[in-house]
Amino acid sequence: MRRALWFVLALAWLGGGACAAWGQTAPEAPQPQAKRHVHVGVYVAPPFLERTNAGHYHGMALALWHDIAEDTGLAYDVREFGLEDLLRAIERGEVDVGVSALSITPERESMMDFSQPYYYTGLGIAVPARNALVRIEATLGRVLSEKVLAYVGSLLALLFVVGAVVWAVERRRNPEHFRPGRRGLGDGLWWSAVTMTSVGYGDKTPKTLLGRSVALVWMFVSVALLASFTAGITSLLTVETLGGSVRGPDDLQHVRVGVLRDASAAEELTATHIGHLVYETLEDGLRALVAGEIEAFVHDRPVLLYFQAHEQAGRIQVLPGFFDPQLYGFAFPPGSTLRKTVNIALLRRLEDYAYRRRVFGPYLGKAGVH
Repeated sequence: MRRALWFVLALAWLGGGACAAWGQTAPEAPQPQAKRHVHVGVYVAPPFLERTNAGHYHGMALALWHDIAEDTGLAYDVREFGLEDLLRAIERGEVDVGVSALSITPERESMMDFSQPYYYTGLGIAVPARNALVRIEATLGRVLSEKVLAYVGSLLALLFVVGAVVWAVERRRNPEHFRPGRRGLGDGLWWSAVTMTSVGYGDKTPKTLLGRSVALVWMFVSVALLASFTAGITSLLTVETLGGSVRGPDDLQHVRVGVLRDASAAEELTATHIGHLVYETLEDGLRALVAGEIEAFVHDRPVLLYFQAHEQAGRIQVLPGFFDPQLYGFAFPPGSTLRKTVNIALLRRLEDYAYRRRVFGPYLGKAGVH
């Protein structure tokens, strides 16, 4: 009886384990984690963001964002806005991030959050490009300018006066060197010129005591005069290779300057009391620059660099350096949890100069890669 009871209990235990084994399902294979999807707001502002005729977006800001999205496992779609509409959409949280030429300002920072800056720049100055023929024409123009002609004319007048004095002293006692009449005045002019330049051919020399005294004084005076004349002519003919008469912001007060209507350049020039002409489009302003209607055009430097490398290649040049500094970054709604992740990936990307050159270089050329 006891053996039969143990046998029944053993069967029950084995049956329960088998049922449990039959009821257990195999573990599921791990599924790949889905990417977080975000909405990216943009507005067209070459070279930061452009739209092709087929409706595709590209630009150096979007290229940088695309790589950051890959690094952080983000999927995204692109929604286009005007600038003011984009800023409102970011502030209201209608988009997760704004990607374009968004400069970081105190006013915007009070309404939204920004990433670390990905580009540091400011206002640049574009001037007409100067090829070899243009440089030759400009040099000839400066040689024949009123100031240079005034230098030469005053020097010739002084040479004539000194020559006439020596001729008047020497013409009777030294007629073989200083002939009488008009030809003698020419002899005096020739002598004063060769004496000033220290050539001293010796074909015309004073012999009287008074004549030699005048000659001695003229020798010493002419050294200082020649140095002053050379320095004056050199300063007039020496110009910056880029830009001619415009070499930086300090020269804008003396030339005709163009700006784009309602752009930050117009505000800056107004604040610094620099007169300027206003153009409705950037293309209109640059055409006026190439046509010689204005001598400089002021705008955001990366935009000018883009036009220098593409649409206006060979026709405009952007001067080195910038003023009125600006920082560009990605914009997020206030309190965005995405900003920290993006900042880490952004800083890792930008610390690589080769990467910056690869992303920014095609749009801005070497001058735009910092």
